[in-house]
Amino acid sequence: MQFFEDGKNVMTFVLSGKHVHKWIGIGFSRDGLMEGSSAMVAWVESNGVSGIRQYYLGGKNTSKVIPDKGDLRFTTVSPVVVVRGDLIYIAFQLQFATSVADQYILLAIGSENPLENGLLPKHINKTTTLIELSSGQKIAPNVQRRYHGLTAIIGWGIITPSGLMIARYFRHIKPIWYYLHSSVQFVGFFVGIISISIGRNLYEKTDFPNPTHRFVGYTAFFLAGLEVCQFIGRPSMDSKRRPYWNFAHYWVGRAAMVIAVLNICVGFHGNRTDNQDLKIGFAMALVTLLTVMIVLETRLRRENAIPKTIVDQPPVFRVVDEH
Repeated sequence: MQFFEDGKNVMTFVLSGKHVHKWIGIGFSRDGLMEGSSAMVAWVESNGVSGIRQYYLGGKNTSKVIPDKGDLRFTTVSPVVVVRGDLIYIAFQLQFATSVADQYILLAIGSENPLENGLLPKHINKTTTLIELSSGQKIAPNVQRRYHGLTAIIGWGIITPSGLMIARYFRHIKPIWYYLHSSVQFVGFFVGIISISIGRNLYEKTDFPNPTHRFVGYTAFFLAGLEVCQFIGRPSMDSKRRPYWNFAHYWVGRAAMVIAVLNICVGFHGNRTDNQDLKIGFAMALVTLLTVMIVLETRLRRENAIPKTIVDQPPVFRVVDEH
């Protein structure tokens, strides 16, 4: 996609896409959502006849996508559709009432060409991005996605598992292990809150089509919050409730960590943007943590093991009382 500004609040947009006899469209949104937006849709029939039309996106239902309606204001220059090779190009000029600094852009590809009555078949792929029109730089939501993934990896994927490992493998260092474990877990929890806040804002702006990632994320957050409540209400060592608290703390904490780590993988799977460096970094961190955990677990089991040969052997010396 390219765009040009002539300094009079007039901008020329040029969009290209794969020509496979399916409509391609570019929408303009005030808040990053589909509802209430206006879009330009172009297509080319199998006989070579092309078309371009404005649509008002009143909702996700096809019946609410209305042809020849919308808030886009065109100049006297007519929109153009051109096919060159296996690419389709659309170009048009828009007149804005005032200078626009940032603009949410919706890009989509349809499942087929529009019907004869103008109804638009549902899209098969879409994305939303916020573009700074003066520079052409994408400033969101790709940046927000990156920050969301980065904070999730640091909070849920690195810090929280590290705190759990401290509690399991360094309990012999009293009382430092307890304070270190608590501090690390609190840091991981608050970094996780930042990640969830960014993700929630991102979801509201882009209508991110991955409800599983959202649901699992809130589940992990609920369990982590439950761990914080358990810490505040921790009973004393001699309390009758202590064994139940230990059981709940043990399993809720591990469940929260496993669910959070798995949800990072779910988020990467549903995000088609180019964040290979985050994926590689997360994989390296996960492999490192698993390696360290295996080494420490092996050492712990070795230290706690009691050789059966020593237990089963009869005593070397026997004292006999002859009196």
